[in-house]
Amino acid sequence: MRGVWSRIAAALYGPVAWRRAADLTSRIAPHISGGRVLDLGAGSGHTAALLRLWHGFFVTMLDVPPHPGAFGQRWIAQPIAALLAQRFNLSRYRYDGQTIPFPDHSFDTVLLAFVLHHCPDPERVLREAVRVSKGRLLVLEDTGGEARWGHSSWADALINLEWNHPQQERTREEWLTLIADCQLCVQHEQGWTSHYGVPVAHTLFVLEREVVGEIPVAQATPP
Repeated sequence: MRGVWSRIAAALYGPVAWRRAADLTSRIAPHISGGRVLDLGAGSGHTAALLRLWHGFFVTMLDVPPHPGAFGQRWIAQPIAALLAQRFNLSRYRYDGQTIPFPDHSFDTVLLAFVLHHCPDPERVLREAVRVSKGRLLVLEDTGGEARWGHSSWADALINLEWNHPQQERTREEWLTLIADCQLCVQHEQGWTSHYGVPVAHTLFVLEREVVGEIPVAQATPP
């Protein structure tokens, strides 16, 4: 029965999910360093599947169990992720949201696509991502000023069918502060706006771990 529902959910959600994943993959793939990728907070798994199918990366999906108000994760995203993991030969794990269950430097690149603003402690999650990476991280986040008035929070909750979930929206400048606090340098920055009902500004941050003794790379100018 669970397998039947996974296929139904994948068919219903697919037209939107594959289109969004294709857009994200086109932005992400040129900045992936090495072949082993950790998709931290992989959601439905569509982006991981395209990274594997189109570019041949070895992608590991990692996510947390759905909390009580995460109806979209429980009934749509994670059943689809389990189905896509089988179809595209992707590794898939769950963890406690605190300590990533992999040794230091396990992955060439760690991807966090719209994950940190859902974390109760985004700094801890980012530092764990740094630990298991070999230096390259790709962080995609909502960065528009509309977050100050709650527009992106409501849109996020409706799109993901989640209630009573952490919402840690920040401006671009606030994300840059968190990035610097985690001893990361911005190598590249790309901004764009999505239009899923409510226009929301997003930014891709391509990050590298700071090397002691080197002059930090200057952070990019606003997109």
